[in-house]
Amino acid sequence: MRYLSGAAGVGLVLLLAMAVVGCGQEIKKENEQLKAQVAGLQKENVDLKGQATNLKADADALKKQVEELNKQKQEAEEKLKEAEAKLTAKPGAKPPLRPKR
Repeated sequence: MRYLSGAAGVGLVLLLAMAVVGCGQEIKKENEQLKAQVAGLQKENVDLKGQATNLKADADALKKQVEELNKQKQEAEEKLKEAEAKLTAKPGAKPPLRPKR
């Protein structure tokens, strides 16, 4: 009886060891796959951060361009008002007709 319990114990230990070794290989394989996936995601993250930085720079450049165009528009409108004022200030001169918007 004692021999059977000892043999069963050894058999159980061997069975457990084989299961752990088999699972260990699967875990190692899965671990390598996950490492490759993480490396790919990290590269993608760096690429996306670069793209975001470029887009922010483009947006800032466009904002500056819009500000400059608004400034030019305002200056042009002021010059137009000055020109109209000069024309109306001349005696006998009629202001030019402006097209309706």
